[in-house]
Amino acid sequence: MTANQSTADVLSAALQVREAARHAVNGTGGADSVLTALSAVIDYDHASLSRWDPLRGRHLTLAGSYPAGATRYIENRLHDDPGFSLIRHSADTTRWWHDVPGPVRRTSTGFHEVLEPLGVEDGVAQCLFAADGRYVGILNVSTTRTRCDQPAVRAVMTLLGECLAAVTDPLLGPRSSGGPARNGDAVGSSCAVLVPEDEDAAPVVMSGEPLPGLTDAGSPLAALLRRTAARQGRQGGPATVLVPYRQRTLELHLTRQNAGTVVVCRTVARPSALSPRELEVLAELTQGRTNRQIADRLFLSPRTVATHIEHILAKLDVTNRAAAAGRAVAWGLEPAS
Repeated sequence: MTANQSTADVLSAALQVREAARHAVNGTGGADSVLTALSAVIDYDHASLSRWDPLRGRHLTLAGSYPAGATRYIENRLHDDPGFSLIRHSADTTRWWHDVPGPVRRTSTGFHEVLEPLGVEDGVAQCLFAADGRYVGILNVSTTRTRCDQPAVRAVMTLLGECLAAVTDPLLGPRSSGGPARNGDAVGSSCAVLVPEDEDAAPVVMSGEPLPGLTDAGSPLAALLRRTAARQGRQGGPATVLVPYRQRTLELHLTRQNAGTVVVCRTVARPSALSPRELEVLAELTQGRTNRQIADRLFLSPRTVATHIEHILAKLDVTNRAAAAGRAVAWGLEPAS
């Protein structure tokens, strides 16, 4: 905020930050545009918006203007700095330069090795948290000029925390559309895990209570996630699949990240009033399998499989198995193994 900015100017600039953040979350803008909009709130010299990567245990810069050395510090060492610990575990997650206690300032490597050599006189570090309490990233802003923590700016920065967190949250992003199951009522709470590229590494819980097998590196469900993630990597963009799993119907939304794939999982209602077994048979049809192959995989008789397919055709109001399979593919339905 410059000397001739009014409170109305600051509020107007904050609205532009929120709009830029909305575009970044929707994929129609970038994190750099968020920082550009933020410069109208705080006339900064350096700024960065970074996402926390729980797999690597470090920050990843989404956008920033700090020199390379400062950026490396933010990404690789900031999380061990006493100043960072003070902010992350404090009720006040927005900390201004002048508010940092003297003992913390004296023991902070970031102050001595990064900020002071840059001639920083003021600034703010803001830890960003998702609505469910996950730490998702940090905003760092520095200026070499006079104090920038005027009352209007301090209040606005606190209010902007939610939209800035949305930009850094790896679980947010556009959802795939279509399919009755995705429009149905959810019958269970959602959870999220981060699936590493290393097949021997177990998925890391990010939010919620994971279903049995979701965090087991060797489980059929984890194998399904890896197959879907590999296909998504070839096709690009988020992917959503519907999976019959242990009498439940799971919706898995996968988004590729630098260190792996973020998977948001929720239990949903079965589409078209299909029974759990009928949904399993329909999932097998999406793979082009015969009745005999389906029977062998599901431990049924071919006659029972044929009966299930008759019921599926009636419930979907289609005339043949190819049409039923096409409907299921449009939903994103896949077998669990």
